[in-house]
This record gives sequence, C-alpha cells and structure tokens, in this order.
Amino acid sequence: MFESQKKNEMTKRTGFLEKWARAEQTSAFLGITLYACIAFCLALLVMVFKLSTRPQAIYYIPSSHEAGIAYPNQIGKEAVCGFASNWLLDRNNFTPVTVKDTYARAMRYMAPALLSRTKASLEEEIARVARDNISSLFSLSDNPQSDETDKGFRVMLTGEKALFMGKEKLDDRRLRYTIFLEKVSPVETNPYGLVIAGVRQEEIGEH
Repeated sequence: MFESQKKNEMTKRTGFLEKWARAEQTSAFLGITLYACIAFCLALLVMVFKLSTRPQAIYYIPSSHEAGIAYPNQIGKEAVCGFASNWLLDRNNFTPVTVKDTYARAMRYMAPALLSRTKASLEEEIARVARDNISSLFSLSDNPQSDETDKGFRVMLTGEKALFMGKEKLDDRRLRYTIFLEKVSPVETNPYGLVIAGVRQEEIGEH
C-alpha cells in the first residue's frame, strides 16, 4: 500500500512538471509573438512616416514633344512655361460648342482673387460666343520667356489670334500675353502647384 501511494505521488508530480513545462513553452512562444508584433508595428510606423514626409512626384507635359517630372516646391522652368502655355492655348482656342468646357478648364487653374474679378465677364463672353457663333484660333509664335517673382513666376507668351463669326474672319492680331503665376500646394485637381494670378494682354502688330 505504501508503494502504491508512492507511485501515485510520483505520477502526480510528473504530470505537474509536464504541465509546468508546457506552460513555460506557451509563455515563451507568446512572448516571442508579442515582440515580433511590436517590431512589425514599429517598422510599419517608420515606413508610413517616411512615405508621408517624402515629396510626391508630379507628372507634367510641358509640350507635345516631351514629358518630365516636377516635385512640390521644386518647379522647373519647363514646367512653369508649359503650364502657362497650355493654359493660354486652352483658354484661347474654342468654338461655340466647346466654349463652356474650355472656360471651365481655364477657371479651374485661376487664383480665387482673379476668378472673382473676372467671372462675370467670362460668363458674358460665353453667352456672346454662343449667340454670335464666335470661334477663336490661337497659336504661339515664339518660345515662352519666364522669370521668378516674389510670389511665383512671370511668363511672357507671344502668339497670333484670329476670331471668326461662322466662316467669316473678324479679326487677326499678333498679341503678347504676360501671365503671372503663384505657387500653391499641389492637390489632386491641380497637381502643378501653380495658379494663374493675373493676365495682361497687349497688341504688338497686325497681320
């Protein structure tokens, strides 16, 4: 009977030790898993921080022959001239059918102050174009010239503009435009990081 009790005690002790060993293994595994999760979260936070602070690449097309990349606050001369040229060409080439869309695109890149000053006249011009069947054809004749200002850039563009009423030519002029650009934060609707702050037009000769 004594030996039987001794065997039972040894069996209980062995079972207890096995459970203890398994508990230690489980605890060690959970500890390793916890440290791995912490390390992964830290690595993820570092990656997110780097991505959020890295400048985003902005793609632009300065002309029909080449493409490039600009970065916020690092706007190259080609990007500036390309932005101004594309805006002016889009603004000055329209028909009665396309004028509304043309002006809507132009207004998208105008600074709020300029838009508030010119919106009424733009709406009147759209109505006149549709009423009188006016079309405009504009092309650049010289390479754009640009320089930097306190708030952004100034771009000088020279071209030839012709106005038609139906098929009849009404006017044909050689014009110089001075376009003032301001830097803004790039957004999805305006990835250039530029807006039109002012436009000055002068006639420099007639055909």
